[in-house]
Amino acid sequence: MGLINLSKKELLNKIEFGDFQTPKVLADLMSFIIKDKYNYSPNCIIEPTCGKGSILLSAVKTFPNCNKNIGIEINSNYLEELENISKKDNLKLTLLNQDFFTIDLKAKLKLEESNILLIGNPPWVTNSGLGKIDSENLPQKSNFKNLKGIDAITGKSNFDLSEYILLSLTDLFLTSDCMFAFLCKTSVARKILLSLSENNIQPELIDIYPIDSKKYFNASVDACFFVFKLSSNKNKIFCNIYKSIEERIIVQTIGIENRTIVNNIHKFQGLKKFIGKSDYVWRNGIKHDAASVMELSLNKDNIFQNREGKLVDIEDNLVYPLLKSSDLANRNLIPRKCVIITQKKIGENTNYIETAFPKTWKYLNENLEIFTNRKSSIYKNKPLFSIFSVGEYSFYPYKIAISGLYKNIRFSILEPYLDKTVQVDDTCNFISCKSLEEAKFIYELLSSSFVKELLESLIFWDSKRPVTTEVLNKLNLRKIAEELGYSIEYNSFVSKNKYCIKSENNLSLFILEPNDSTENATNVFESKKYSFSK
Repeated sequence: MGLINLSKKELLNKIEFGDFQTPKVLADLMSFIIKDKYNYSPNCIIEPTCGKGSILLSAVKTFPNCNKNIGIEINSNYLEELENISKKDNLKLTLLNQDFFTIDLKAKLKLEESNILLIGNPPWVTNSGLGKIDSENLPQKSNFKNLKGIDAITGKSNFDLSEYILLSLTDLFLTSDCMFAFLCKTSVARKILLSLSENNIQPELIDIYPIDSKKYFNASVDACFFVFKLSSNKNKIFCNIYKSIEERIIVQTIGIENRTIVNNIHKFQGLKKFIGKSDYVWRNGIKHDAASVMELSLNKDNIFQNREGKLVDIEDNLVYPLLKSSDLANRNLIPRKCVIITQKKIGENTNYIETAFPKTWKYLNENLEIFTNRKSSIYKNKPLFSIFSVGEYSFYPYKIAISGLYKNIRFSILEPYLDKTVQVDDTCNFISCKSLEEAKFIYELLSSSFVKELLESLIFWDSKRPVTTEVLNKLNLRKIAEELGYSIEYNSFVSKNKYCIKSENNLSLFILEPNDSTENATNVFESKKYSFSK
């Protein structure tokens, strides 16, 4: 049954519990590869989220000499169906009606075996995705990635449930001789690969077999059959990418270099000298999660209107021209939209709007429910109408920006538009420049052929957001300038840009000088009337 035929309730249930059952033909392929390619013979088979059991049943039949076969599933109806099948086919199954996120697996199973095959198809949904539908099918809230500071409360703390499950199993069975064989998003497989490297856990083997998710699950997502086996060796991690799960021919080798995952390890070797700490820091654009209120356009009568087409009578002081990912990707640099900027820095009290801009205050309060219903924790205990990814750097007159969503490497110089600095949304990445000359100089560095080759070796185009600040901040622009013979010019621009402050781990502390103010720097709150292209 296709997703289009499901009721809303059925679809939400499928999303909440990752309830997309694996077809038998795919389950059989998984077990066949484990047996035929790796010549692996397990003493114990465990599927942590077995559903109706197609993968578990296939594995049990593929390895008939395995005496301990365990399935864990939260849906009791599915386990009842599976129990009936096991009795009918005289299969040895231990079925546990348990939530993987609460079960103490080793204590429950009292496992002492080696040669354990952990296999399955855990949920492909993210924790934030479940949060949006108010699901309780989540692990106990914790910073399981050990993120620090701002990363722990923004997008980097978002994770797929399959990622959590696989990392939990890796930790649980670290000292066992285990084979891990799971269907998951390809992006999750890479995250596991990076996590293993960061924790000095070395796989004996690690392979990725792409699958046609449209064919098998009627889903448009890059997914794979991810296989790895742990080892005590301390060699570098290399991962073979096969053409597909059906055509098992190696087409690519990815790896880890200096805590960086690289999609072309061979091309990267000649370019890795340009990786390092950057003086310039890439950031995401404005985040507000209230586009229906915050993003405006101008109608033919030069009057603001919101996304729903309602006329908006507000002062224009806090309104800035806005470019989105599609604009940057297609080089449409004349803003068609604008955005309300309520703060000059994160956490700033917004009560000033009531007195200074009463029409804007009235409009925002008329839409208060939109703001209070925002799910992200970044707005918790923050002032009314707070936004995120904003600071003095947002109001520097010039930016170099790039779309984070589109599958191209296309940088653009953003100049002030009708006396206001142009903003980008949170799907875009940018660095701040003080002058047009500085922006043109940095743009020239980024336009170098070897910079494009380096980024191509770092970016995974199948990712939901392939171009990230994490990748861009790996570019050492100083080294690139030295390579091109522009060291003197580079040092001159860096010395004048206060947002070029070197620090550890590609993070920066932005310390404002006592008399600095956004108004003085860029006249950002100066009242201007302007027209956006239709």
